[in-house]
Amino acid sequence: MKKEGYMTNNNHFLFRSIGVNVLFFIVVLFLPGFIFADDNGEAHRNLRISAVSITGLKRTKPHVAQKALKKFIGMEAENLNIDDVKAAVIDTGILDPLEVEVIEENNEAILHVTVREKWSIFPIPMIMAGSNGFSFGGFFGDMNAFGLRDIFFVGGMYSKQEWMVTGGYMHNPRTDYLPGWRLMGMFARQERHDTDQNKNNLRVFDLDSFGGSGGLSYAFFGFLNLSVGLGFEEQILKNKEEAQNGPIEGGRYLKTETNLSIRKSNWDGYLLSQQSISLGYEWTAGLDYDSFHSLSFRGIWEKSLLPGFRLNFKAGGIWSPDAPVLQESSPFAAQVNILPSGYKAKNFAGTSLGLEKYIFKFSFGTLSALLSWQAAWSDGSILKNQFDQGIAGGISFYMSKLAIPALTVGGAYNITAHYFQGSFSLGMSF
Repeated sequence: MKKEGYMTNNNHFLFRSIGVNVLFFIVVLFLPGFIFADDNGEAHRNLRISAVSITGLKRTKPHVAQKALKKFIGMEAENLNIDDVKAAVIDTGILDPLEVEVIEENNEAILHVTVREKWSIFPIPMIMAGSNGFSFGGFFGDMNAFGLRDIFFVGGMYSKQEWMVTGGYMHNPRTDYLPGWRLMGMFARQERHDTDQNKNNLRVFDLDSFGGSGGLSYAFFGFLNLSVGLGFEEQILKNKEEAQNGPIEGGRYLKTETNLSIRKSNWDGYLLSQQSISLGYEWTAGLDYDSFHSLSFRGIWEKSLLPGFRLNFKAGGIWSPDAPVLQESSPFAAQVNILPSGYKAKNFAGTSLGLEKYIFKFSFGTLSALLSWQAAWSDGSILKNQFDQGIAGGISFYMSKLAIPALTVGGAYNITAHYFQGSFSLGMSF
């Protein structure tokens, strides 16, 4: 059974257009799916969008879908860009736009969007192979819990060296005035291997870790997000007598974090590109040793050069010079995959520059190929002032019927260390 969402707001004009040139306006008029319904065959001159109508909803609450399109209310109908509307719908992660049209009713312009809901409840079985053997497990998640675009997940992984279980729930704010919130927990038992760039062991020790965290997030202006969080973690060393260059003792931590991020997206007809920047600060109170501070940065800039062909730029880093061994970071902080996940450091800075090309589209999604150059600087407790560079490539599958951002399979070659490794990503992190 389909639901129809309808929202009016004549008092809020968000993101008023600053104008477009005549040639672009003519092209927009003839884009497929963008229809100006006018009895006289003329465009909706001087009419502003006063309402949004959405059809095709089944599980999603109408106000959730409407919130993504609220910014178009108040915009002049003749200046509406069809791709901006599609980008807003796709960016929800749970909806796929089928048709967009502007309809005139009683001298008002109504933005009507027909959508298809993605499958949001599914299991994700995982089997991975590496130099240390096989690991397997799976996750079960709902990317649209209760029809509110909330996220619920639970799962685990097992291998010869470690096993872990984790779960959490993230609630998106229902209105502009109430915050979102999140709760997460985890337990892991592992034989941890801290390695160099070639996966040679620098430290080996047994470790149990468990903890939980919670936080609040506030959205402003549709693109600015502020989040704060509080967490606890305990790390317990096991079998110390068998450790190789392991830390002396474990620790308990209380963590407070603040993160400010800005994000926007656009659609070129083939690929959804984003521009985002995130700044974070974390204070970790060590209950068994000295406290320390961390500063982090992440940025993504994707620019369509031609429809289906874009430039990808990423940068990231973390600065935590006083972090103990157990709290050193992984290369994920540097936005690179030329370093193995077991490579740890107190400080990271990295960048990636590459190209991505749409290959073809079929009923379940879009396939693309990507290639990038990557570079990373790191400074750890054992390896000091390291610089690595290399190339990475792979195939990404953007799913149109499943609420997962992207599945990417590829590989990376570290030119500095002469080391190759495979990579796998589901395009999301918690």
